[in-house]
Amino acid sequence: MANILIAGGSGLIGKRLTHLLKKEGHQVAWLSRSGASEGGIKSYRWNPATQESDPDAFANAEVVIVLSGSNVAGKSWTQDYKHEIISSRLEAAATILHALKTFPNNVHTLIPASAIGYYGDQKDLQLIESSPSGKGFLAETTLQWEEAYSQAPVRTVNIRIGIVLSTHGGALPQMAMPLKFGVCPILGNGEQYMSWIHIDDLCGIFMHAIRNNALSGPVNGVSPQPVTHRQFMKTLRTVLSPHAIMAPAPASILRLLMGERSSIILDSTRVNPSKITNSGFSFRFPDLKNALQHLYET
Repeated sequence: MANILIAGGSGLIGKRLTHLLKKEGHQVAWLSRSGASEGGIKSYRWNPATQESDPDAFANAEVVIVLSGSNVAGKSWTQDYKHEIISSRLEAAATILHALKTFPNNVHTLIPASAIGYYGDQKDLQLIESSPSGKGFLAETTLQWEEAYSQAPVRTVNIRIGIVLSTHGGALPQMAMPLKFGVCPILGNGEQYMSWIHIDDLCGIFMHAIRNNALSGPVNGVSPQPVTHRQFMKTLRTVLSPHAIMAPAPASILRLLMGERSSIILDSTRVNPSKITNSGFSFRFPDLKNALQHLYET
């Protein structure tokens, strides 16, 4: 069992990952700006903006997981918010690396969250970890996030996270909301690929990365069965509201309303998790319908 330190542990992924790690017998602590403990989890103070962190947080840690950073979809992409998205992650990386190189520690594994935004809009191409990065704000900034950890003094696994399915937050509740009113929206032409993952499978990938010392570099954190947006919404409709009316939302309208941020829902990113499956990881929920049924039945 390992001593694990999580930066960003109070978020959607962090809370679920903490629960599953503790259930497996690991010791888990968090890095937080307040340093206040939550739900029985020991928390240590840090401030990425000034590269400050509590040396005690790293004294016994063996694995550091980094989930912190401003929400990419949280606000309109003004120049100020785009700067915040980038700087929040680069500052976190600089603070973690400074701590690992400065404070006495036993850390042997670093697992920072990345994103499939790295690939940009690449239509129907099958994308694997060695595929080139794409173009656009998300691709360019994700490349910066990964490069920020390239000088880490320990084994580093960058998990490129897709659309995380959970009923407790993230994209799924927002996508499901119109179905409550009998409407099933199809965004754009509906043919853009969505690379999704059940939150428990994503947490499983983090846990697999801790155990598997041969794993390093970028790892795609997505289901092995990506679907088009239209297929996703039809499946969600089948699970939640079979009689909902399909309603198109043209890409031109979305771009007008959302500006550059519309790329989050209009870009087509068809990602294959070949590296993690080749390393021996087995998905519990590779099928979208089964994943959605599990989430809405539990």
